[in-house]
Amino acid sequence: RDMYGFILRPQHLQRYREFTSIYKEEEAERSERWEHFLRTYGDAADFSATKGAEKDASSDGEVNAKPDGENRVVQRWGELRPSLNIVEQGIATNAGRQQHATKPLENGDVLKTRKTDSGASDIDDSDDEFYDVDKSDAVADSLVSSDQSDSESAIHGKESPWREELQFLVRGGVPMALRGELWQVFVRTKTRRVEGHYERLLEKPSSNGNGNANGYTHHDEPPSVPAQEKYVNQIEKDLPRTFPGHPALDEDGRNALRRLLTAYARHNPDVGYCQAMNFFAGLLLLLMPEENAFWTLTGIIDEYFQGYYSEKLLEAQVDQLVFEELAREQFPRLISHFESLGVQISWMSGPWFLSIFVNVLPWESVLRVWDVLLFEGNRTMLFRTALALLELHAPALLASRDAGDCISVMQTVTGATFDSSQLVLTACMGFQKIERLEALRTKYRPIVLATLDERAAELRLWRSSQGALVKKLSRKFSSLNTSTKEITTAEIIAESGDIEEIDEEDEEIDEKDPADLEEQQRPGECLPRLFQECTKWFYRAEELDVALMEIVKDDNRRELSAKVESLEAELSTVKQMLSDKQEQEKAMVQVMLRIEQEQKLTEDARCFAEQDAAAQRHAATVMQEKYEQLMDKFAALEKRAVMAETMLEATLQYEAGQTGNLRRQKEEEPSKWSWPLSSPR
Repeated sequence: RDMYGFILRPQHLQRYREFTSIYKEEEAERSERWEHFLRTYGDAADFSATKGAEKDASSDGEVNAKPDGENRVVQRWGELRPSLNIVEQGIATNAGRQQHATKPLENGDVLKTRKTDSGASDIDDSDDEFYDVDKSDAVADSLVSSDQSDSESAIHGKESPWREELQFLVRGGVPMALRGELWQVFVRTKTRRVEGHYERLLEKPSSNGNGNANGYTHHDEPPSVPAQEKYVNQIEKDLPRTFPGHPALDEDGRNALRRLLTAYARHNPDVGYCQAMNFFAGLLLLLMPEENAFWTLTGIIDEYFQGYYSEKLLEAQVDQLVFEELAREQFPRLISHFESLGVQISWMSGPWFLSIFVNVLPWESVLRVWDVLLFEGNRTMLFRTALALLELHAPALLASRDAGDCISVMQTVTGATFDSSQLVLTACMGFQKIERLEALRTKYRPIVLATLDERAAELRLWRSSQGALVKKLSRKFSSLNTSTKEITTAEIIAESGDIEEIDEEDEEIDEKDPADLEEQQRPGECLPRLFQECTKWFYRAEELDVALMEIVKDDNRRELSAKVESLEAELSTVKQMLSDKQEQEKAMVQVMLRIEQEQKLTEDARCFAEQDAAAQRHAATVMQEKYEQLMDKFAALEKRAVMAETMLEATLQYEAGQTGNLRRQKEEEPSKWSWPLSSPR
């Protein structure tokens, strides 16, 4: 698991370990910077709001501290620390933005809550209520423009001299200890909150009639009233899929997540519940208390991503077209490569935008992107991050050979984007001049609306035609089981629209007088009339045969069954190809793991060989030094030997010379003890 408690994929474990020390250093640095920022600008700020926050916190604690005999309300709301009031004041500088944040809730949801509390019908009585597309589009346009102007005025206003430093700090990352509270400040959770609204939402009966079905315990059990909430089953299915195995999402965590998602679905029934909301809510619950997470989620979905998670996903489709044009301008070669492979950029960017990069990027990168996105107050960071991913991984994508390889490479490289600082820096600095988002949205929104209307019309036409055809065929084949052929023919004519002619003929026969019938009994007079009747019915039979053939031609069940069989065959082929592809991927993963192991062994052997070589080189150096010392000593000995030989020779010569001189002296000088030969002894 990583430092946030999420499970790491085996192929990313080694790379995550490489970045662990970097994450720790960055966390220490950003914590020090934020502490210095709050200490520096907190001293010069007005602490009236801080005192009020402390007073509110103390009062909330007194209210919740009730005796055991009274009804005890579960504490789900947590106040922000007083040191963050300076940031909150800077974010909430624009009063119009605060009014916009509270206006929809006061006019809509609070009234609905009061109506429910007074005994009115439940919000979800009708399943056919949806947002008006035109109104929601206009509101979305005004919201995005107001978000951009408000964020700029709040951050770049004269009342915030530290605006540039705050923006620099946010882009550098928010400390883990302050992230949950700073996100609430960025989304203005405290301003959005309506006291008691969350509790009233949880008190509504659920689909199974229990008051605690959503994990909310109450002293008095509410009446067993079955409420048809279409989102309850989907929420229950998605609960086990939300960060499975995370230590914080145990039984209590799942219950809190269930309550949070159910409360939002009741709070905004037009949106209800959409997949991916469970990941947003789970992430928020890991960083803040339950009610704080509810109001933060409300701000993100209702303001930041308004129209994204509605039934038609209008704004999401508009943003996909906008991003495609931006990507085509920034990376024409890459987009051309995608088109040659038959890959649409929306296949990759669609899940990115709808999930806000959750389960796409590593968690450190996801949180860093969310920091900037929530601080800026609009969806611009989505486009910047997506463009940055394309820029960082363009070489790998250009090397792909087919559509499947391209998608697989993109999923692999995005999941291994552990360098969050590089990603955020590339997104914020490399693509900071995205100024045409609103113009492009205005350009593509009518196109998306026209496409949606056309699809809706085609769907209605197809449903009506299929319904009429099925009804017509069912009646026709049920009529074939009747006893007489005449009844079958009459029913087929009725289905073909010719029943009026038969009714007219029946009326003519009924209007005949009994006298005419008596005359027809005469053989001579009734034969021509019978001949005429037979001729007329013969032509009628031919017309009925033609009508029957037309009906049989309209019966395309065999063609449909053949198409279904062909589609099933194609599906089985695709499944087989997918299984083969997965097996190949597994084999490739095993091969890559073996290669990595062999590379590791080779690297270890290389390190050992280098160590041995270094030791041998050191030993050779020592031996060389000793050899040189011995050679120096040997040369000195040779010199001494030469000198000794020279001295010996000189000594010998000297001694030889002395000996010769003595001999000559002896020969020249007579001995004192010698006598002449001539003298007698």
